[in-house]
Amino acid sequence: MKKTIVLIIMSLVFSSVYASKLSHYFKKMEEEDRANQQRELQQDMNFADFAFRLDKRYTDENGQRCRDYVFRSRSNPYRHGYFTVCDER
Repeated sequence: MKKTIVLIIMSLVFSSVYASKLSHYFKKMEEEDRANQQRELQQDMNFADFAFRLDKRYTDENGQRCRDYVFRSRSNPYRHGYFTVCDER
C-alpha cells in the first residue's frame, strides 16, 4: 500500500516538473517567434533598403493627384512592386 502511494506521489511530482519545463519551453519559443515577427516587420518596413522610381503621375476619378512608383529592394532583388500615393484635394 505504501509503495503505491509513494508511486502516485512521485508521478504527480514528476508530471508537475515536466509540465513546468514544457511551459517554460513554450514560453521561450513564443518569445523567439514574437522577436522574429518584429524583426521581419522592421525589415519589411525598411524603406532605406528600397529604391523608388517615379513611374507615372495622373488624376484619378475622384480628382486626387496620384503618383505611381516602382520599387525594388537593394538587398533582395525578388522583393519588388508598385507603390501608389494619392493627395486629397
